[in-house]
Amino acid sequence: MRSASKVLRKLGLIVAVLAAIALLASVPVLSSYESRAVLTQRVQVDDAAASLFGDGHRPVGSPQELVIDDPKAFVDGKGENGARLVSENYLQEKGIYPLQLRTVQFVGSLTRIGLAVALVVGLLLVALTRPRPQVTTTHSR
Repeated sequence: MRSASKVLRKLGLIVAVLAAIALLASVPVLSSYESRAVLTQRVQVDDAAASLFGDGHRPVGSPQELVIDDPKAFVDGKGENGARLVSENYLQEKGIYPLQLRTVQFVGSLTRIGLAVALVVGLLLVALTRPRPQVTTTHSR
């Protein structure tokens, strides 16, 4: 029984340390994504309509905060609320799937909750499996 307690204690310590490291690492990762997010409007670019009407940008969906790292995906002009225009044609052609900031934040918060639970469980394992002092009894007659 003693060796099982030692194994559980070490396992709890490993889980707690790894969860703490991952929790700390999640902060700069999430802030990096948040700093790269831009309010964008995806548009379908139609060169024929542009030559006829002067504006060949047909909006696709509503403006959203997206993380798009390829500067060539952006086209000239601004959408409603000052959103930068992103060519849906270019994204499809290059196979780029932009990240929605709300999705990144949601997954980040779920990850942090899971890591916090792992940290607590690891610390509980360490606390509950700590060696207890041996009580010695003397028999008197």
